[in-house]
Amino acid sequence: MNVILLGAGLSKRMGQQKLLLPFGDKSVIETVIDNLRSAGLGHIYAVLSREVAAALSPAGGLAVGVNEEPERGQSSSLKIGLDMLPAGEDFCIMLGDLPLARPADITALAARFAALPPEKSVLAPCRGGVFGHPICYRAIWRERFRGAEGDVGGKKILMKYEAEIERVTVPDRHFKDMDTPEEYNKLLTFSKK
Repeated sequence: MNVILLGAGLSKRMGQQKLLLPFGDKSVIETVIDNLRSAGLGHIYAVLSREVAAALSPAGGLAVGVNEEPERGQSSSLKIGLDMLPAGEDFCIMLGDLPLARPADITALAARFAALPPEKSVLAPCRGGVFGHPICYRAIWRERFRGAEGDVGGKKILMKYEAEIERVTVPDRHFKDMDTPEEYNKLLTFSKK
């Protein structure tokens, strides 16, 4: 399964580019990419800001698209990622600021997705109505997501097909993103547990 990795946000609340902050011996975005690779997923299509894209070293299995207008919201990055995907293939969407999602847990999600019954087209980590990541989608979602707008457009489209969503319980790590310096510091502390 291919991956759309969304990481073109402006990091306004962080005050600096959060994906380039150190996380262990790498940056946040490098950690997320390594976790996805170690999970054994397919090609990674990363949609990044120009600053983050320039900081990454090219490597196999990673294609980078740059969102020149991230102020248009996360759905603008999603559309770039959808255009990069091969047609007719399943995919998952991952966020660039979730460095705690472990490879083994991501692999387990992919395996559960592969075993979904035909009436289900989405496997989503969910807790209390909040979705975590990565979320796995059948290929039909490539076209369904074309109408997404703003930062919550994808979720609105997803909820139109609520009956097709298989919700699963996953560790806290799939929900712990970072938008502020305080959240970043909490993630660093949590990563040592």
